Amino acid sequence: MAPQGDIPIAANVLGTIGTVFWCIQLIPQIWYNWKQKKTDGLPGLMMFLWAVSAVPFGVYAIVQ
Repeated sequence: MAPQGDIPIAANVLGTIGTVFWCIQLIPQIWYNWKQKKTDGLPGLMMFLWAVSAVPFGVYAIVQ
């Protein structure tokens, strides 16, 4: 792992964006489970947001 001073700004921005998307992707699942009053099933929106959040995380991991 690179020292903190050596990480490019773009990598930090992408890491932050990925973290925010990763946190947001949990909301549709929580909402779906609450409305259905059950915990089976997986909404497509959650899977889409999960995939979108993986892109900046992957770039961050490579750049770092």
